[in-house]
Amino acid sequence: MSAPSSTTATSAAASASAAAAATGAQLTSLLSSFSERLRPLGAQASRGLSQVSQYAREKMGSATDVTELPQKYRELEDKVDRIRTLHEPLLKVSRNYTLPHYDYEPLLSESAKDFASTLSDRVQSLVQSAQAAAGSAAVPTSPTSAAAGSAEEIPRSLSHAFARAASTNADALGPEDPLGAALRRFAAAHDRVGAARLHLDADATAKFHQPFCTTLNQLIAHTMRARRNVNAVRLEYDAARARLRVARPEREEAARQEMEKIEDEFVAVVDDAMGKMTAVVESPEPLRNLADLVTAQLAYFKEAHEALAELAPEIDELQVTNEALLRHPSS
Repeated sequence: MSAPSSTTATSAAASASAAAAATGAQLTSLLSSFSERLRPLGAQASRGLSQVSQYAREKMGSATDVTELPQKYRELEDKVDRIRTLHEPLLKVSRNYTLPHYDYEPLLSESAKDFASTLSDRVQSLVQSAQAAAGSAAVPTSPTSAAAGSAEEIPRSLSHAFARAASTNADALGPEDPLGAALRRFAAAHDRVGAARLHLDADATAKFHQPFCTTLNQLIAHTMRARRNVNAVRLEYDAARARLRVARPEREEAARQEMEKIEDEFVAVVDDAMGKMTAVVESPEPLRNLADLVTAQLAYFKEAHEALAELAPEIDELQVTNEALLRHPSS
């Protein structure tokens, strides 16, 4: 009876030993993986400390034999900086083309009505969505309420505001009144000018503002990152050269290999940065975008000139008619 019991105990011990071995293997694998992940972080921290130390030595004047960047590289840096500088203020101005009614400051009452109209539309949309989800028929929006909501919208430009104010008062004066007729024609002309202004806004945004943003935030931004990388690797390269100069004989070969490896990296990042800077300097986009903006502005001012040039003699004629009626009211 004792033999089976002994066999069972031996089997249990073997299973426990195998489980312990498996757990130990998993723990060893986990620690090894964790160590592998930490190794790049340690290397990055070491490089970062080396760069900071070299930078501090250069600022204090204790560093010698600082690597000079190529003359062409420095010239490209200057050109890129000038291009970036011209983009920033032009974008601040052209941003106005993306804003609603930027040339017309709405009254507080108009802003409040526009907010109330927007809020009402959103509530109506939520109600209709809830009714649709519940399976009930949506409440239709009457044409009258829709037209009223549209009438309360803030004018999208100064010309649209003039057109609205003129047409409203023209209706009050009646169709036969010369001033009313003049106001109606004035409103029509400014509606035309306002439509041209909105077209200008769309063209200026699509063909100038957005491309300029892309150039600044992508092409130039990538170039600036490449330049920062050059500065970081240059500091590391000079630090490696300094370590080689003071290395003990038994460490000299290892220090030389480290310096040569960083030297190759330095040459590569300089070439990469010069390529990116050259792409910025040689890009035809800024001048093309400026030409597109001028074309859009010219089209707007041409349309505005034509509309007002047609309006001016009509207003003059109505003015003569009105003066004649004032002198001879019975006729």
